[in-house]
Amino acid sequence: MKRLHTLGYAQELFRAMGGFSNFAISFTIISILSGCVTLFYLVPTTTGYSAASIGWPLVTIFVVIVALGMAELASAFPTAGGLYYWASKLGGPGWGWFTGWFNLIGQFAITAGIDYGAAVTIDTLLHAWFPAIPAVSGFADPATQWTTLLIFAVILALHASLNIFGVRLVALLNDISVWWHIAGVTLIVVGVV
Repeated sequence: MKRLHTLGYAQELFRAMGGFSNFAISFTIISILSGCVTLFYLVPTTTGYSAASIGWPLVTIFVVIVALGMAELASAFPTAGGLYYWASKLGGPGWGWFTGWFNLIGQFAITAGIDYGAAVTIDTLLHAWFPAIPAVSGFADPATQWTTLLIFAVILALHASLNIFGVRLVALLNDISVWWHIAGVTLIVVGVV
């Protein structure tokens, strides 16, 4: 708190989330299950297995280096806002503005990507369970994509409404998501082995 006062900030944030809930947000966004289900097939088809087996560990090393740098910045500037505040203090207001907008665009993109992947998965399951629903034949036939887009819109609206109800509900759902991911990955690994 003293560090915040030296930076010119008063402690005003309502802290409704604990350490585990903060971890749960990152863990849920990474989402091992949805990443494997919706994106794994892209790796061998676009890069090949050898590029993936070399690329993933190499990228992991660089991501950890970036994370360590961000952890250092977070300890030096422990304020709300994160990236854009750090960029404006270290590089000037132009870099802060640029970073803030790119962070916002990234948030929109990752939310849309995750929700669209969920919509495709749900749509595929619905078509398997209820064959009377018109089947999605891919991007070649836009007339059959209405179910995916409808499910996508419902998921986006659901996520928006969940965030309206406050931080505590979202924190609870993220906490549940961590245990759901751990159980799901464990079941998949046990099933494969």
